[in-house]
Amino acid sequence: MSLWRYVLKRLILIVPVLFGVSLMIFGMVHIAPGGPAAVMLGPLQNQELINEIRKNLGLDQPFHVQYWLWASSAIQGDLGTSWTVQQGTPVTTLIRERLLLTTELALLSEILAVSIGIPAGIIGAIRQNKAADHVSRIGALSGISIPNFWLGIVLIMVFGVFLGFDWGTGGWVSPFEDPVANLQNLILPVIALGTAHAAIIQRMTRSEMLETLNQDYVRTARAMGISEREVIIKDATKNALIPVVTVIGLSIGGLLNGAVLTETVFNLPGIGKLLILAISRRDYRVIQALILFIACVYVFANLAVDILYAYLNPQIREGGQD
Repeated sequence: MSLWRYVLKRLILIVPVLFGVSLMIFGMVHIAPGGPAAVMLGPLQNQELINEIRKNLGLDQPFHVQYWLWASSAIQGDLGTSWTVQQGTPVTTLIRERLLLTTELALLSEILAVSIGIPAGIIGAIRQNKAADHVSRIGALSGISIPNFWLGIVLIMVFGVFLGFDWGTGGWVSPFEDPVANLQNLILPVIALGTAHAAIIQRMTRSEMLETLNQDYVRTARAMGISEREVIIKDATKNALIPVVTVIGLSIGGLLNGAVLTETVFNLPGIGKLLILAISRRDYRVIQALILFIACVYVFANLAVDILYAYLNPQIREGGQD
């Protein structure tokens, strides 16, 4: 099977996946207790007013009618307007205003995770059961075990409270306004968010490297007198990192999930904090759009990983299959 046919097949499979995800999102949001009408009325609410607002918002219509209206508009790029977060503001505008921060936070966290995880995993495999390996394994276990929001709070206490750094207490400045201040404000959130993913990458890299180093072709290369450095770099590392690519690609969606708590802890005006605000105010349109956006990132990140994996390992598509 050619690479293009493989990609086309994957693209076709995305359609039912996104349909199922959108249906689940819409259903789960609407069965949750409370609603935007009660939030909009506040202490003045009564059942008659709530019913009137629900009618004006179209929430009194049957479920399938509401879903069709929302889904058909979403396909055309219209995600509706906010009801309670910023009343009357298009949801796409709310997302666009916060997308830069969340994207920057996720990418920098991914870069940090890869920069730490892959070298630590390779060193741990090369020096198996030695001091460097024990240190990297303890670090990986700690990184996986510590919740990112708790680590964020500790970092704020240390750098913002005890050491008194202005950038240690949160906030955000656009990179187009002040690149230095932007990076300063993102140092701690990136550490808090990227640590767990660095630990996952480290463990995966170490495991794959250990398996690769025990392969026959590696033993043969050593027996032929090829230097250990060349064997590790050109043979072992290249093949061991193919499965790691999958972990790195899929971790992008995990970083978006982690950004929800990280942005709240560090008071960053990103998509994660917007989602928390929308949930607290029962803004269905914003909640649905944000969760659908995160789900799409997951799906297309998975697609990109599948394509890259098929490119690096032609047996995936030549043999067929999935």
